[in-house]
Amino acid sequence: MLAETVFLATYFLGNGEAGAYLAISEDGYHFRPLFEQPILKPVIGKDRLMRDPSLVRGPDGVWHMVWTTGWWERGIGVAHSRDLIHWSEQEEIPVMASFPNAINAWAPEIVYDPSFKRFQIVWSSTLPDQYLSTAHAQGDLSPAKVPLNHRFYFTTTRDFKTYESTRLLWDPGFNVIDATLLKLDQRWLMIGKDETKAPVAKKHLFAATSTGAFGPFTMSAPKITGPYWAEGPTAVRVDGKTRVYFDRYMEGKWGAVESSDLVHWTDISDRIQFPKGARHGSVVIVKRADLPK
Repeated sequence: MLAETVFLATYFLGNGEAGAYLAISEDGYHFRPLFEQPILKPVIGKDRLMRDPSLVRGPDGVWHMVWTTGWWERGIGVAHSRDLIHWSEQEEIPVMASFPNAINAWAPEIVYDPSFKRFQIVWSSTLPDQYLSTAHAQGDLSPAKVPLNHRFYFTTTRDFKTYESTRLLWDPGFNVIDATLLKLDQRWLMIGKDETKAPVAKKHLFAATSTGAFGPFTMSAPKITGPYWAEGPTAVRVDGKTRVYFDRYMEGKWGAVESSDLVHWTDISDRIQFPKGARHGSVVIVKRADLPK
């Protein structure tokens, strides 16, 4: 007998030129493409990319997806769907428009906060005149040779027509990207990537918690992944544990870690299988009846 719920993943291929894809898993370990073609192809942004697709379903049953539209843009993409097949017109959210010197807006993640009945979107940006103590010329650079030195920012919306002013979500004291949020019983979990490349490369994931989605966050585990470079985390609750999927991008495969206490994490990467070439997106647990027909 088939289970009532399944794992649904978004992902992209290559650089994100083709669009966003869906994968499905019955057991949470082995994922297969739901369709051979992308569910949505990028039409906005200078680079016409659809990287880091993050998917959430609102309380009214509508799906919302956000993504990175290009490497050096100050906005992100958003679109909406009731069936994951037919999508609204793609729109750009100019999340960093009020920061004219912002270098980028990377890896947006979207969650729904039932306490405030709002959607929260989190992403990473570099502001060249901020956090100079962790800006290293030997690290990753923009085309203009500006050190990439990201922090987490966010906005909220109820209707995807008006958005709150962009605010800093968290500065943990080092270069960070790829934040994802998960609502637990009494707190919120953030998984992010330490993007430090110089003077010593980190490139691992960490875990932090807060009583609210806006923070303040406290580090619970400064390193939850192994001796490999990881990025693009996404988290779910499975059988009383928190499971974090991520992209082991230097090896061309996905991995995962699990924890019962958010402090001690077990690597289960050897059990994870995603479609060939799949790059990071999001994983959600959904009712089988809600899958595209």
